[in-house]
Amino acid sequence: MRKTAAHIIALLLCSACLSAQPVSEKADSFAVPPPAELIVSPPGGFYPTGPVTIEAQCPGGQLYYTLDGSTPTRQSNKYTNPFTLTATRIIRFLAAYPDERGEERWSHTYFIGEPETNFPVVSIGIDPPTLFDPFHGLFVAGPESDDSYWKKPGANFWSKREVAANVEIFEPSGLCTYRSESGFRLFGGMSRLFPQKSIALIARDRYGDHRIKHEIFGEQGEKKFKFLVLRNGGSDFGKSHFRDALIASLTEEWDIETQDYRPSHVYINGEYWGIYNIREKINRYFIDSHFKGVENDSIDLMEHRFTVKYGSAAHYRRMISFLEQNDLSIAENFAYLNTLMDIDNFLNYQIAQIYIDNQDAGGNIRYWRPQTPNGRWRWILYDTDWGFGLHDPNAYQNNSLAFHTAADGPSWPNPPWSTFILRKLLENEGFRARFVNRFSDHLATSFEPKRVHERINTFYHRLKPEIPRHFDRWKLRAATWEHHISRMHTFAEERPRYMRMHLMEHFQTGPQRLLSAGAGRGGQVVLNSHVHISQDTLTGTYFERYPVTLKAVAYNGFRFSHWEGRGVPDSLARELQLQLKQKHTEAYAVFEPYQHPLESQLVINEVSPKSGEAGDWLELYNGSSEVVDLSGWSISDCKQNELHLPKILLKPREYLVITEDAARLRQVHPGVYNLLGGMKFGLNKRHESIALYASDGAMVDSISYWAPPVDSAFTLSLLLPDLNNADPENWAFRPGKGTPNSANPYYVESTVRAEQARWVQLGLAGGVLLLCGLMLALRFRGIL
Repeated sequence: MRKTAAHIIALLLCSACLSAQPVSEKADSFAVPPPAELIVSPPGGFYPTGPVTIEAQCPGGQLYYTLDGSTPTRQSNKYTNPFTLTATRIIRFLAAYPDERGEERWSHTYFIGEPETNFPVVSIGIDPPTLFDPFHGLFVAGPESDDSYWKKPGANFWSKREVAANVEIFEPSGLCTYRSESGFRLFGGMSRLFPQKSIALIARDRYGDHRIKHEIFGEQGEKKFKFLVLRNGGSDFGKSHFRDALIASLTEEWDIETQDYRPSHVYINGEYWGIYNIREKINRYFIDSHFKGVENDSIDLMEHRFTVKYGSAAHYRRMISFLEQNDLSIAENFAYLNTLMDIDNFLNYQIAQIYIDNQDAGGNIRYWRPQTPNGRWRWILYDTDWGFGLHDPNAYQNNSLAFHTAADGPSWPNPPWSTFILRKLLENEGFRARFVNRFSDHLATSFEPKRVHERINTFYHRLKPEIPRHFDRWKLRAATWEHHISRMHTFAEERPRYMRMHLMEHFQTGPQRLLSAGAGRGGQVVLNSHVHISQDTLTGTYFERYPVTLKAVAYNGFRFSHWEGRGVPDSLARELQLQLKQKHTEAYAVFEPYQHPLESQLVINEVSPKSGEAGDWLELYNGSSEVVDLSGWSISDCKQNELHLPKILLKPREYLVITEDAARLRQVHPGVYNLLGGMKFGLNKRHESIALYASDGAMVDSISYWAPPVDSAFTLSLLLPDLNNADPENWAFRPGKGTPNSANPYYVESTVRAEQARWVQLGLAGGVLLLCGLMLALRFRGIL
C-alpha cells in the first residue's frame, strides 16, 4: 500500500510534467486497401524483338480485349489463355465485374521492334470507325465535303466533336507516365487540311483521370494538365516542323505568354503516326497554370476582334471605346490606358510579331485579363508558323512594321481593327521612343544573329535523327526540310539589318549609333530598364534621336564608383540618359568593395507572392539598434522594376510591409499598421529575385526563390530574423496568408518551445522536490 501510493504520486507528477510536450497524432490503421486492378505481365512498353507473350488476370472479374484499338465490350475476345504479339499492338482490356464495380477499361501498348528514340511516345487507342469511317470518320472528308473549294467546307475534319480514347504517354526510358481513357478532339485551323491532323487530348473525370499529372515539359514546366495538344506543325507541316516552337524559345525571357514545347512520336491503334509537337492548349486552364494567383473561372479570355472564349468582352469593349475617343499623346490618357492593359506586354508582343514577319498575326490574336478591379489585358504569342519566311524566301526584307501599323489593310491578314491598338499607342512620343529602343534591345540580344543561329541548330539537331521516320510516314521530302532550315538561317542573318532600316524610315530616327556597355567586378549595368549586362560587354545598334538609359546596379559587398568610357559624361550618378551623338559610345560602370553598415540587419523577412485577396506583398525587418530613414532607398525585382521608398522612419525591431494595394491588404489583414502601398510590380509566383538598395546605391539585402507550384495562398518566411537570408535552408514555405507586421511563425514557435522547455524543466525540478518532501513526510509518519 505504501509503495502503491508513492508510485501513483510519482506517475501523476510525471504525467503533469510531460503533458506540456506536444503529442503526435496516431496514424490511421484502418486505411482502405487499394482496389484490385488489372495485372498484365509483361506490362506495356518497349521490346526490341518479338514475340511477346501476354498474360493477364483481374481478380474477381472477367477480361475481354481487342487488338485493333476498338473499345472492348463483353462481345470482344474473352481472355482465357496467354497469347503472343509479334508486332506493335495496343491491347485494350475490359474488366467486367459481377458486383457494383461494373466495368473498367485499361490499355497497354507493346512497341515491338520499334526504333530507339529520345522523344516521348504517345499511344492512342480509339475505335477505328471514329477516325476512318468513310461517312463519319474524323480523319476523312466525308460525303458533305465541298471539294470544289480549297477549304473543303462541310468536311468531317472540321468537326468539334469530342470522343473517348485510351491514351498512354511513355518517356524515352520506357516509363509509362500516364495511362487513362481521355477525351480526343481534332485541333487547329487550316492545318486540318493536311493528312496528319492535330489532336487535343482532354483529361476528364467521366473518362478517367481528371488531370494528366506528369512533368511532360521537364522540371521547370507545369506538373499537371487538363489539355494537351499534339500539333502537326500547323502551317509548318512538311517544312521545318518547329518554327512556332523556335519563335517561342527566342522570346522565353520576355514578359509574354508562350506555350511549352516537346516533340514526340505518336502511334494510333499501334500504327506509327509521325512526329507531333506536344504543346499546351490556350484556354482558361493554361492561364490558371501559368499565373498561380489567377483562378481559371475568374478571367476574360478572348480571340480575334471580340470573340469571347471565356468570361466577358465588356471590359475590352470599354477599353477600345476609350482608345477611339481619346488622344494618347496626352500623358494622363496614356497612364489611364496602362491601368486597362499591360502596355509593356503588348509592346513585346508586337515586336515579336513584326520581327518574325508573321503575315498571319491578325488571324491569331489571343488576349486575356483577370476579372479583378485592377486586372489588365495581356497578349499571348500564339500560332506563329508563318514567321521566318514560311512562304517567302525573301521575307527578311518585308516591311512588317508598315504591315502591322496599316490603317487600311484588307479583311485578312491585317484588317484595320487588328492594327488599331498599336497605331493609337504610337501617338504617344514616350511610347514611340520605348518602342524603338526596345526593338533595338531585342535585335542586340534575343534576335542577335549568332543566338538565333544557335537556337535553329539546337532544334535541327534534336529532330535530325528522329525525323526520317516522319518523312517516310507522310511521304515528305528531306530536301524540303533542309531547304527550310537554310531559309530560316538566312532570315536570322539578314533580318536585323532590314528591321533597322524600317525603324529609321517609320520613326525618322536619325543615323544609327553603336553603343557598347558593360560592368566591372561587383555589379551590372541595366540598359533601358530591362537588359542586364554583367562583365561581358554588350554592343548594340541604336539611333541618335532616341536617348538610351544606363543604370549601374551594385552587387552585395560593393557600391557604384563611377563611369568610364568614350562619350560618357563626367558624372557620379548611377543612372545616365545618353544621347548618342557619336558613331560609337562606350560606357562601363566601375564598382568598389563596400559593406553597408546595415547589411544583415535590415532584411527582407517575408515574401507573399500568392496571397489571393491581399495582393502581393513583402516585409522588411529592422534588426539593428537604430532608427533607419528609408528616404531614397529602393526595392527592385529581377526585371529591375523599382519602387522608390518615401521618408519612412523604421524603428529598431520594427516591420514594414510593402504591397501593391494597401487598402486591399488591410481588408485581409486589418491589424497591419506599418504599411506602404504603391508597389507597381507584382512578385512572380514561381521564381523571383528581390533586392533592397540604400540611398547610396549599395545593396543592403537580396533574396532569390524558386517556389513549388501550388494552387493555394502561401508565403516564404525567414525562420529567424538574424539568420542569413541568402541561404535557402533558412526559409520556410508556409501555406496560408502569412504574418505581415509580426514575427514569423517559426520565430514564434521556437520562442514558445524554448519557454515550454524552461517551464517543463522547472516543473520536473519542482516535482522531484515535492515528491521527496512527500516521501520524507510519509516516512516520518511511519507510512513508508
